[in-house]
Amino acid sequence: MDKKQQQNVAMLFLASSSPIGVSQIIQSNGSYLMDFSQGMLTGIGIAGMLLAIVTAGRYNKRSQ
Repeated sequence: MDKKQQQNVAMLFLASSSPIGVSQIIQSNGSYLMDFSQGMLTGIGIAGMLLAIVTAGRYNKRSQ
């Protein structure tokens, strides 16, 4: 993987970990809307991390 591809994967990983961090900061207080928001942010973060892993694998495969 070259430098540009490493930066792309790092940005994908950081962009996907920030919604997970935000979801942990939000306090639900029994509110269904806040619970839904936490779940959505966590889901977006997990999907982004999976995308980062797939992208890293594709970059690795291309470079070999």
